[in-house]
Amino acid sequence: MKTRITTTLCAAVVAMGLLSAPSVAQSIDVGFTIPTEAQVQEQRDNRRSQALGDRVARRVMDAFELYEADDIRGAIQTLEGATLRTDYDRAYVARFKGTMYAALEDDPRAPSLAVENLRAAVVPDVLGWNDQRAGLQLLANLYLTQEDYQNALIWFERYLKFTGEWDADILVRMASSHMELKNYSRVVAFAEKAIKHYDSPNRNPYLLMIAAHYESNNVTGAIDALERGITVLPGEHGWWSQLGMFYMLNENYDRALATMKIAYDAGYLERENDFRALVQLFSNNGIPFHAGEIMTRHIDRGQVEPTASNYANAARAYHSAREFRKSADAYRQAIAASDDSEQQQEYYRRIGDALLLAERYREAAPAFQEAIRLLPRGEDAGRLYMSLAEAFFYSNQYRQAHEAAVQAQRFSSTRRNAESWANYIKDTAERRGVSI
Repeated sequence: MKTRITTTLCAAVVAMGLLSAPSVAQSIDVGFTIPTEAQVQEQRDNRRSQALGDRVARRVMDAFELYEADDIRGAIQTLEGATLRTDYDRAYVARFKGTMYAALEDDPRAPSLAVENLRAAVVPDVLGWNDQRAGLQLLANLYLTQEDYQNALIWFERYLKFTGEWDADILVRMASSHMELKNYSRVVAFAEKAIKHYDSPNRNPYLLMIAAHYESNNVTGAIDALERGITVLPGEHGWWSQLGMFYMLNENYDRALATMKIAYDAGYLERENDFRALVQLFSNNGIPFHAGEIMTRHIDRGQVEPTASNYANAARAYHSAREFRKSADAYRQAIAASDDSEQQQEYYRRIGDALLLAERYREAAPAFQEAIRLLPRGEDAGRLYMSLAEAFFYSNQYRQAHEAAVQAQRFSSTRRNAESWANYIKDTAERRGVSI
């Protein structure tokens, strides 16, 4: 059910023009070619058929029985005593020993001995076709696990040329090796080749391409890889937010918002950074109410940390949306989450401003009083006293309003306006029968 929904969703996104349809892979140059099927078959047909000598064969059988009984060291010791007379004997026994050394996990010498024996096995190129193929692949994989990426690439290439098949998993390993070597353009070439030869979509080559483009500061390339990846693997939830982030880096904010909104509605966003990015996109695109709602919703759900900064972001968004009471509530939560008195003072001021705009004058006055109380001694409090006077005045508390206006006269920044305001408050109070 989920797969069907996701695929339908992705098709809708492609139709809306947010994502590109997957491009058809052109001829991809990875720096070498492989033989045709006919050429490989000819090589197999012409390959000399050989057999072990009788004594060596008996040693191999004894060693195999010990190997099957999990006595790997005993099996290796048995083979060490074999008298090897031909190149084929030496290659066959070396491959068997290399395979067994590769299986040893408690011997620090085992990896290097495995490589040494496998090289000795495959370099003469005298093994049977299947044994030679298996030896080449294991040798390349051993180099990869030992982080010898240059040799891994050499032997993976030899493996592909020997088999005549573009093995997609091997191509991914080669792309991964180039990634470790920081050969980013080669990463992309091998990943593209792998995509072309997988029978069904696989996430790994896309991951490598995305990483290679990112590391080489090619944001456009990363976007293209993500768009293509999401189109064929829409269930890769994390790619949706990644794509939105890359759109943001590319300053394509409309697409960033559309992609992140689709991911959010589908339930694909899980990380705090994803929710914060969506909040920022809603705010920047002039949809602040949704920004505030998403931030507070996911703080409440425990998916975004309940910090003063996050609550304040929600409060600013609500203020921009003219949801002043919600803004004030969010600032109160920001105050509760803060232990910084300067920060708390600013949030109280913003609560007062929001409640004035909401015409909640009696609630605004205490907020301004707290902001004044928390203001460092000697700082200009003129504006705060003017706002306090306004809150008291419109709640018909004329004496308190007049007192606040008088206090505002102590500061040069508000003295003139405060004098006029105090006189107006006094006149209004007297007309209404209130003595000041």
